[in-house]
Amino acid sequence: MEKDKKMLNKVTKLFLVSTSFAPVLLTLWFSKFSKNWYFIDGLWYLIITAVLILFCFLILKSSEEYLEKLPIKIKSLSTSDKEIIAFIIVYLLPLINKYSFQINSKLLIFIIALLFISVWTTNSYHFNPLLGLFGYHFYEVTIEGDITYILITRKNLVNSKQIKTVVQISDYMLLETGD
Repeated sequence: MEKDKKMLNKVTKLFLVSTSFAPVLLTLWFSKFSKNWYFIDGLWYLIITAVLILFCFLILKSSEEYLEKLPIKIKSLSTSDKEIIAFIIVYLLPLINKYSFQINSKLLIFIIALLFISVWTTNSYHFNPLLGLFGYHFYEVTIEGDITYILITRKNLVNSKQIKTVVQISDYMLLETGD
């Protein structure tokens, strides 16, 4: 049972990291589109972006519905939404070439792979801008037992008692269930 839970946590983390690259693909589509202002240029980037957005939404909804709801007592919390700036810079890398709209695909793939491997192999959390699009906020919380997690919630927290139940979607990431 514990082995299954760890595998599910890794799969969920893999999918959340994967879906966070949707803005990169949207940027690539815009780069292609703005070259000739022809909508179909780079359309597959736009299609994959839409699929990733849907997939991210489904991951969150199924996590809330099917994962075990756990009561929680938060000792301390602080906002972690500030991470967005670093990731926005990474997402805008395809537009850096100021002299042409040519995209260096090999460099872009290398940067994405490096970011992906870094997030996958560490316990650091990864800001997913799609979650921001869906209205979620990130908080660093410490619970009883002095374990620190990243909490994802739609609430603007001003009091640690506002959160009653969560689901654990990865080793160090919790999703508030709203119960």
